[in-house]
Amino acid sequence: MNKIKIRHSFGFKLGIYIMFSVVLVFVAVLIYNYNVSKNALLIDVENDAAILANSILYNIEDAFYLAEDMADDLSIILEYGNLTDTELLNVLKNLLNSHSYIYGSSVSFEFAYNAKNSLYAPYYYRTREGLKFLDLSKSYDYQNRDWYTVPKKLGIGSWSEPYYDKGGGEALMATYAKPCYKCINGKRTFIGVATADITVDWVVEYFKKLKLPIGRAFLISSNGTIITDRKHFCTVKDTVYSLAEKRNNDSLKKLWGKMVKGETGFVKYFSEPLKKQCYLQFVPFTIKGWSLNIIFTEEELFHDLNIVTTKLFIMGLAGYFLALVFIVMLTYRTTIPLRRLVHVTKKIGKGDFYTKIPMVSSTDEIGILSRSFCSMQEDLIKYVSNLNETIAAKGKIEKELSIASEIQQSLLPHKFPSMKQIDLYATLTPAKEVGGDLYDFFFIDEKYLCFAIGDVSGKGVPAALFMAIARTLLRAKISLSMDPAKILNVMNEDLFRENETCMFVTFFLGILNIETGLLEYCNAGHTPPLIHTADKGFYYFNTEGAHPPLGLMADVSYVGNRLKLLPEDIFFLYTDGVTEAMNIDYVQFSEEKLLDLLIQNKNETVVNIVNNVKTAVEQHVSGAVQSDDIAMLILKYNG
Repeated sequence: MNKIKIRHSFGFKLGIYIMFSVVLVFVAVLIYNYNVSKNALLIDVENDAAILANSILYNIEDAFYLAEDMADDLSIILEYGNLTDTELLNVLKNLLNSHSYIYGSSVSFEFAYNAKNSLYAPYYYRTREGLKFLDLSKSYDYQNRDWYTVPKKLGIGSWSEPYYDKGGGEALMATYAKPCYKCINGKRTFIGVATADITVDWVVEYFKKLKLPIGRAFLISSNGTIITDRKHFCTVKDTVYSLAEKRNNDSLKKLWGKMVKGETGFVKYFSEPLKKQCYLQFVPFTIKGWSLNIIFTEEELFHDLNIVTTKLFIMGLAGYFLALVFIVMLTYRTTIPLRRLVHVTKKIGKGDFYTKIPMVSSTDEIGILSRSFCSMQEDLIKYVSNLNETIAAKGKIEKELSIASEIQQSLLPHKFPSMKQIDLYATLTPAKEVGGDLYDFFFIDEKYLCFAIGDVSGKGVPAALFMAIARTLLRAKISLSMDPAKILNVMNEDLFRENETCMFVTFFLGILNIETGLLEYCNAGHTPPLIHTADKGFYYFNTEGAHPPLGLMADVSYVGNRLKLLPEDIFFLYTDGVTEAMNIDYVQFSEEKLLDLLIQNKNETVVNIVNNVKTAVEQHVSGAVQSDDIAMLILKYNG
């Protein structure tokens, strides 16, 4: 029996060839469109991830700055105040009650405090029942803890690695500790550290509440400790380095090295815990060596793109098999909108968000895709518009801050007296647009000159407002008395009365009789001035009687003193922004360097002395960001 050979028609073969060719073209177009869209999406994701990371960083770092400011304030209070045990505990409780983000705070002393015969470390921390008190010296040897030994050795405030405070706050936390000093027998002596704690649980809860549409955020400390959601990632018992060692992963070690150096990046890597390809956005955190990270799995990142691409493929494949006779026509008609959308996608991917998207009235996948692109275009336009409005608003804020800076500077006197009895000069350089340092001088009458200098706790707009209030009070209360101590008593009561933020200002007030050279003064917790006399030269003048700053506590009795200035004597006042100015290596300018500089410039004019000090501080900082306001006032008595 002969086999029957089935002959396919040319049309059928042509249809098969055309379909096969069109399928190849369609697949090529689809792959090209997928890659273009994926690259465009990656660019947008990288930009959005950086914006998101900086937004999260901006919100969370306030709590850490708050902890640093609180410990710094405690250090200043201990250095220039002389608090009783009760006053010290009240200051700790008041500061902790005013800072809800802070879990606990302590002052841990190097030796016995006041009348106590043993080590003393008062510590308050939060519980569900309220603030709880604990003497850490009764719980463990705190002087051997890292949070105590590191700032003691370095001489500057520093953050600890996350640790469990067993016997103390009984919580997983990171501690900011600031070394405290005091002038004892004429020498600046280390007396302990002031601390402020932030718990890891607070950081974890903060990240849980973010509810990001995709991705997860977490922190990595300087030694690689991972602070994150324990359900999905490693606990704080693991570090990036230990994980890299376990898995022999050199790329993870290099990635961690970039984080420790404070670099920013957006990288692709394989996550062992998730067993997936991921993208990681990392930015440096406010604490040196720490890093804020946002991780995206490739699956969730390209989820929508994969769905759209899959739909396009199925839709095209189904259309090609409808009829071999009309395949060319149907394919051509069907792919016209796709080609247009691809063209528009390229333009949009290059930043032309206003290009016109062709409307497709059909209700199939192409029509849905077209409307989705239209919706995407509208969203992109809105996003760009909102971004422009944000930039404009930021410019407006910067302009308003500039005006505020001009107003603040206008509050301070800039016309210095020109008379034979005295030479006087002053300057103020805020760390931000506006600051909390102040100086003031004015003649009460033809014979008496009033001058003052102060340093408000904190920085920025709140400190500037508090500074303006202090200056206004000085001008208002000077008519009540010629006694600086009485004036400070009245100012202190007014500043403390409604001071809910627990801000305070160190203040030095002097009233000079320009005919006799008799200077009456009172120091409220301010840095000791320097004086130059013919027999001693320049030296630090120890103002007798330690008084707390203004606004910190009520019922303080300030006591004044007198000093007889002789012709050619120089009186130099400054804020701690001069001596504590740090360079990029965190080395302070120091009181010793200031004294040596004044000795070298003792024969210069008062203007040159101040300008030379200012220049020396700027050279010492050498590119580092100014961390505190700087104010100086100098007075030379000519007789």
